[in-house]
Amino acid sequence: MKAAFHLAALPWIAALAAAPISACAQDEPPFEITLDMDNDGQVDRAMITTKPDDGSADLSLYLAAGNGKLDPARKPDFVKKTLTEDRVLALEDKGKGSLVVTSCFGCGANKSWEAKLTIVWRGGKFLVAGYSRDWDWNVQKADGSVETTLGGCDINFLTGKGVASKDLDDGKPVTGKFVPIALADWSDDSRPEPCEF
Repeated sequence: MKAAFHLAALPWIAALAAAPISACAQDEPPFEITLDMDNDGQVDRAMITTKPDDGSADLSLYLAAGNGKLDPARKPDFVKKTLTEDRVLALEDKGKGSLVVTSCFGCGANKSWEAKLTIVWRGGKFLVAGYSRDWDWNVQKADGSVETTLGGCDINFLTGKGVASKDLDDGKPVTGKFVPIALADWSDDSRPEPCEF
């Protein structure tokens, strides 16, 4: 009797197991958040869409988009193509119109980093106001040993100040001229030198 039940249950088990696979085969829905970026009292919207061919992420920003479902015919007020080629983990409203995009490379693997990009609206345009990055980079050497590079940085382009750390040391102030960067001009090449390893 037990064998007959198990055999009868197999098609149901197979159908249930296949359901999540078909759902995963579709494109991931975009990350989306509402906030008031330009501090005008109206709800704005930020949306990240990931390109299925190369995994890069585009950021679309809609001013005064309102709550609820976005009109599909509505064009974004600003688009930053390939904001990052890393995996986007989250969009966050940090208050005072600050949007934070968190991404990672490796995402906890032997070679990985996590980055946070803070975007604000100032003087009629979107700016990169801050950038932080933490890394844990392990390289296997020819002799079998592993060389580990740990560190991090946190740069505030609005105040012009930043800190950086190496290994397990506490962060120390870094020198340099840090000024806001237009979001349209941001790329990985814009990363401040203390954020490289």
